[in-house]
Amino acid sequence: MALSLIDGLIFAFLVVAMTLVRYDFHTQLVNVPGMFVCSVIAMVVFLIGGPFAIYRGRYRRGSTDQFAAIVGTVALGVGIMWVAEFAFASRLLIPTSVPIAAGALMIVVKSLENWVRRNLRQRSLTISGSSRPTLVVGAGDQGMLALDMIAHDARSEYVAVGILDDDPAKRHLRYNGIRVLGPISDIAAHVDRTGAGVVIIAIADLPPDELSRIASNLESRPVEIKIMPKLSDSDYTRPEPDSLDVADLRHRSFRDISLEDLIGRQPISTNIDDIASAITGKVVLVTGAGGSIGSQLCRQVSRFDPARLVMTDRDESGLHATELGLEGSALLTSNDLVLGDLRDPAFIDALVVEAKPDIIFHAAALKHLTFLERFPEQAVRTNVGASLDLLQAAVAHDVDSFVHISTDKAAGATSVLGRTKFSIERAIASVAAETERRYMSVRFGNVLGSRGSVLETFVAQVAAGDPVTVTDPEVTRYFMTADEACELVLQAAAIGGPGETLVLDMGEPIRIDDLAKRVIALSGRCDAKIVYTGLRPGEKLTEALLSPGEVDSRPNHPLITQVPITPIDLEKLSGLVAESRDPQVFTHREELAAGLTSLLDAEPQDTGVGL
Repeated sequence: MALSLIDGLIFAFLVVAMTLVRYDFHTQLVNVPGMFVCSVIAMVVFLIGGPFAIYRGRYRRGSTDQFAAIVGTVALGVGIMWVAEFAFASRLLIPTSVPIAAGALMIVVKSLENWVRRNLRQRSLTISGSSRPTLVVGAGDQGMLALDMIAHDARSEYVAVGILDDDPAKRHLRYNGIRVLGPISDIAAHVDRTGAGVVIIAIADLPPDELSRIASNLESRPVEIKIMPKLSDSDYTRPEPDSLDVADLRHRSFRDISLEDLIGRQPISTNIDDIASAITGKVVLVTGAGGSIGSQLCRQVSRFDPARLVMTDRDESGLHATELGLEGSALLTSNDLVLGDLRDPAFIDALVVEAKPDIIFHAAALKHLTFLERFPEQAVRTNVGASLDLLQAAVAHDVDSFVHISTDKAAGATSVLGRTKFSIERAIASVAAETERRYMSVRFGNVLGSRGSVLETFVAQVAAGDPVTVTDPEVTRYFMTADEACELVLQAAAIGGPGETLVLDMGEPIRIDDLAKRVIALSGRCDAKIVYTGLRPGEKLTEALLSPGEVDSRPNHPLITQVPITPIDLEKLSGLVAESRDPQVFTHREELAAGLTSLLDAEPQDTGVGL
């Protein structure tokens, strides 16, 4: 009511003031009673309209919706004054131009009030020193929304000190007292000048090279980089810059920049109909379901309404986390969760008999290259032996489809890890050639954020204050996120032919040295050092997605290469597995690794499925 009374008094005062101005302050010419009547009208419309239309709690104070209600109330007052003019037509109450002029000034006064209130808030945050000075990158809709989020944050965590944008037309733009300081390329200079401790990226789909350039320019400065959530990430739609409802943003926050942002892979496009037809209503078995890839595969498969999704792993904590992610609880009582070791042939056979899967996604494997160079017998027992036993069970129990998760290290393999995975690619080709079933492999590179990944290692080293270890300044690797890797695995399963290896397009390889520098830059620890350790046995300077002689043919999907694979002598491969299980294998590990290499290099033979 108080706000309505104040607004009414202001409007009434403006009616009086504009009447006096209209008569050049010759008070003897003024119809004082008429002026009084119109002033009362001005006050009454706000005393009535304020509590019921403007200040009833329907609109956020200062929003465009509230401003529209104020304009409507002013227009109503002007209209009633004109009606009163016609009612007393014998003599004008006030000149007919006065209501219009007073109404226009009332709108100007309310606009100035909103502007002053916002700028006083901004100034108070700046003076208080309790908020972190912040530069906003981007002066478009995202940037304006970021400024609104900062201004209306109840915690006053940030205070905007400037905007950066490359558009020359926005060079002198101001928004709530915050102006565009210059182009993004000058970000380092503006950070130094303003003392900004936070940079918020508020440009939708900023190119990854530009994001990397920003991070590089700020590497030597203790600046935290944040990303503005995309408008599409929320169910909130922002029609006007100042119509933001604070309640709509309580669930939103500026997120930390991620390495996925810096790597900048474009969103993939898959054929949902193909995937759905391959999985919907089918019984699906996922091995290694507690691992990074296996758990994400389970989440992706569950989207397509399988008749049953059976998840197995020997890691009980991993299965617990997978069920928690899928169901929101982890009671571990579901028959679809199976704890067991795939290196036990009896367990594999019992698993396949009970589950009766239509599709098997085989993600279980040992994957740490250096460990497997030291312990090749473990690589052969798990990556080869368990896979062969699973293949045998799939053939024996008429499993329609089998998808083996391979690695880019299988292409031109130089490591025990790569050779074990490539040997199973060839084993699957042998089985598929004999049975004509849709048994295939899917090959891709490093998965960001997976357990034991290089990214996870770098983050842990920086957090601990240790040097960041990189094998070589020129080493490069392929990266993709678990989400897109698994989605393309499902797409590959829908389009792959018997015996093929499907190779996912990994984009451009990333220099590990650049990755390490980005982690350091984003951590704010400018003193962190990079130590080069040299390539370890089995490691390559650069990875390839295809082996020599393999052709990049993509007949069904622009991101999936389909490669025919040469079969392998399954009897000799099974013999190698038996050798790895010999109790005396520890004394001749080198011979076992050499035997695997010789087997892969041998000429292929016409062999059946003698598993």
